[in-house]
Amino acid sequence: MKIFWIDIYEGNYTQFFGKITQLTEQNRVFTPNPEILLKTLSDEEFKNMLKKADILVADGIGLYLAYQIIEEKNKALKILKLPYFIYRIVFDIKNLYAKYWEKVCGSDLTRDLLTYAQEHSITITILDPYFPKDRAKCKAQDSFTTDLQKVFPKLKFDFYIYKETEKQNILDQIRSSDSSMLFSTLGMKAQEQSVIEVMEACPNIKLWLWVWSSFDYFTGFQKRAPKLMRNLWIEWLYRIITWPQKLKRIKRLWNAIFVFTWEVYKR
Repeated sequence: MKIFWIDIYEGNYTQFFGKITQLTEQNRVFTPNPEILLKTLSDEEFKNMLKKADILVADGIGLYLAYQIIEEKNKALKILKLPYFIYRIVFDIKNLYAKYWEKVCGSDLTRDLLTYAQEHSITITILDPYFPKDRAKCKAQDSFTTDLQKVFPKLKFDFYIYKETEKQNILDQIRSSDSSMLFSTLGMKAQEQSVIEVMEACPNIKLWLWVWSSFDYFTGFQKRAPKLMRNLWIEWLYRIITWPQKLKRIKRLWNAIFVFTWEVYKR
């Protein structure tokens, strides 16, 4: 089913994971959530970046609200049935998954791919943003290799702090490596742009994935929400409580829930 202009991958997680781990051809895997989809409506450049994806899989429970709204053709009923749509997300998610295909959580997918790479001796590349003024982030980057090896002791990986001034040197190193997977944590739009460039320049990279804060969870730089909160679909609440820039997080949440839902309703 399409949301705005995007066709979301239709298949279960096992099928999807089996497809992307064949590593016989290049696959740009994007995991759009409501915030990302919303941005494509106002940013044509970003929209064109996502069009270069080979696979788009749903990441964000809000997409399952969008699916139900889109399927209901009567405009008045779209509004009247909102409580029912929300009820189904909370209490009937398995049937929604069966109908609209499974949600793919970026952090869970990252963990599964790292486990797979470790078990099959596949080398991966990780791009991390350059934030020289963020002392905590710089400190975490200094210990990144050691911290990640505590979780994945046999994982073979190359870690780069991605600076625009060092881009060509990084591209050359990736191209000459035996790496097959690329993970980018550079943030929305920057990570898409960087990986498009890497995959065009480095034919050895067969799989790319944006992973946001996934590695921060593995290395202990950030704490992920408790499993109970994730199961109840309120991981966003944990992030608001623990996020230093709470107002920024609340604004993003407002856009992801209310603005996104309104834009879906209007179409």
